[in-house]
Amino acid sequence: MTAPGSIPNSDIDSNQKQLGALLGCFPLQNRGLKRWFPLILGGLLFLASTGLIITLVINACERITLHGRAIILSVFPYPAILYGGMFMAGILAVSLALIFGDDGLALYESGLALCKARREHLWVFKAINRFDSHITKVTFGGSPVNVRVAIILEEKAKRRLVINNHNANSLAITESLRDLILPELIIKSRQSLLMGNRLFFHRHLQANQHEIIIHGRPLPINSIAYRQKNQVITLYAKDKPEEIYLKLKCCQVRNLDVLIDLLNNPPEECDHSSPK
Repeated sequence: MTAPGSIPNSDIDSNQKQLGALLGCFPLQNRGLKRWFPLILGGLLFLASTGLIITLVINACERITLHGRAIILSVFPYPAILYGGMFMAGILAVSLALIFGDDGLALYESGLALCKARREHLWVFKAINRFDSHITKVTFGGSPVNVRVAIILEEKAKRRLVINNHNANSLAITESLRDLILPELIIKSRQSLLMGNRLFFHRHLQANQHEIIIHGRPLPINSIAYRQKNQVITLYAKDKPEEIYLKLKCCQVRNLDVLIDLLNNPPEECDHSSPK
């Protein structure tokens, strides 16, 4: 975990009362560059445009004295527009740097705090009913050159959060969230099945306590096997691998880890056991 420091201490103290101990802070990638470059550029534009506008006003006053006020309409509109544009661009760059410069994510024992545009959004792990993490390795010439991460969280209140490569140490965030969210989510999913509810993974893929429903066809859970390859999951008959029931991209499946746990540990085999 990274050391704390991406959010103010006062906010950390407040969040610890609600979410437990702080586990780590993850600021934006290249935070220094993203914060200081627009701040310096905006400051330079602001100072340059201010100096040019002052010079323009002084020249305007001198020319008006010599040629009259009509000279303003024929000479000064275009420089005034250019310098005004530079001034506004400088103000905008400085404002964006100050507003988004502290963006980041902090992980706690029981939730996370997302700081965005100087506003903080809290997510409690117990309220989350969807967790999916998609990791894609980008290769060039057979060698990995980048890793793309997309973490999808949803709450019962239909709030949705997508965490991607904008934060530093995206892989560490993914592993931490898996450890903090998945065990509880799997337990809640099993309890929901025992209460007679359905789990929805895709419009063509649902499950109840004893069956997987694929394209409306109920099949015993313990009769289905799966394989994952190249970000695709394939469901097939356990005793007849050539009989494929469904093939989907992993990113199309809701709560993929819950589905995999269900296939590996059918409820009738471990109704009251903790998920592995």
